[in-house]
Amino acid sequence: MKNENISIKEIARLAGTSVATVSRVINQNGRFSKETEKRVREVIEKYNYRPNELARSLRVDKAQVVGVIVPDITNEFFSYIARKIEVDLLKQGYMAVICDTNESLEMEKQYIETLKAMRIGGIIYVSGDQKIEPIKDIPAVYVDRKPEFVEEGQGSCFIGCDNYQGGYLAAERLIKAGRKCIAVVLHAKTIATQDKRLNGYRQALHDYGIPYAEELVYKVEHVGMEQGYQITKRMLESANQTDGIFYSSDILAIGALQYFHEENIKIPEEISIIGIDDIPLSARVVPALTTVKQDYLKFGSLAANAIIKMMKGDQEKRTYILSMELIERETV
Repeated sequence: MKNENISIKEIARLAGTSVATVSRVINQNGRFSKETEKRVREVIEKYNYRPNELARSLRVDKAQVVGVIVPDITNEFFSYIARKIEVDLLKQGYMAVICDTNESLEMEKQYIETLKAMRIGGIIYVSGDQKIEPIKDIPAVYVDRKPEFVEEGQGSCFIGCDNYQGGYLAAERLIKAGRKCIAVVLHAKTIATQDKRLNGYRQALHDYGIPYAEELVYKVEHVGMEQGYQITKRMLESANQTDGIFYSSDILAIGALQYFHEENIKIPEEISIIGIDDIPLSARVVPALTTVKQDYLKFGSLAANAIIKMMKGDQEKRTYILSMELIERETV
């Protein structure tokens, strides 16, 4: 049997005990008898009580807790932003609750409901899904991906990079290296960052007199090393004459380097590649990855400072767009 609306107070009534005792049983601290524990656990099992319901009974200092939602904590780009946010919040006496959605809209919604129940003071969305509407009365900072509704009134802030510039810089660098057949690998999700990078890439091709070819645009459902490896394998097993590849994430490009190594394809002599992000790993791989840098540490600092100001009552709407920078290494 399942009851989504059962509360800790209702469990206490059905088990014939106090709310405090139910809380002690759930958290396994304090004193309670085995008989009491058995009654409480029978009610919990019968009504399929879950931890997110427990969050509704929590009472935290709303002014001191910030939810940080990230799409994939295993991606260095996101993990470094989350860590910087956490450190900067802690320095100012605030606590971060990190929530990894694994690129799942349903998980993101569930985390948001849990954070609301915990009465957190603000939420920072790092590359969050654009379908999530802002929560009334809870300040929000959006990092990297800008939902359309951010412009609709006060109470939110956006921090991002000039992704059009990033796409342009990446394609231009490959063109200046003498590459004529330049592919691009994007995240399949329809998000503004990817669209702008593609538009920058297209404009660079146009400016240098290279025709845009739809068949040279490749997309992956998930951003990871394995996806970079597999899309590159598929690309180079086709009949096109690709001699340059722009990956919209360093992680994808690093996965591709493994494929090139296994196939004895010389980089950059045979194919030049470039990424975006400039995560620390991009400087350590062999050959070191040429990339377009996003200042993700500044993302983190700006986000932490902005959410604290908003939680203190500053409702001025802000947008921060940071420039991107070409980082020359060994793959172009």
